[in-house]
Amino acid sequence: MTRSVRVRPEAERDVETAFAWYEEQRAGLGREFLHELDVVYERIAKFPFLYAELYRGLRRVRVRRFPVGVFCLVTPAEIRIVAVVHAARSPNAWRSR
Repeated sequence: MTRSVRVRPEAERDVETAFAWYEEQRAGLGREFLHELDVVYERIAKFPFLYAELYRGLRRVRVRRFPVGVFCLVTPAEIRIVAVVHAARSPNAWRSR
């Protein structure tokens, strides 16, 4: 069963910030980032329990080609993306989400 993926507003802002930064580095790189992120979202929807639980249902999925982690909560009805953060960023910065 494939669950729906819902991206929380805070995570959307994370994606927008990362997109803008990658586009500044090289034109088109932001689009490549978004494509890889879509692949991750599809993988999470199909195989949500493939990724280890880090803390109270929170799971992290790494984005191929980019040093970014997607943090999600799996519920019976859906998958909630709570953060999309650079690997070097402190997990405490967004943990309250």
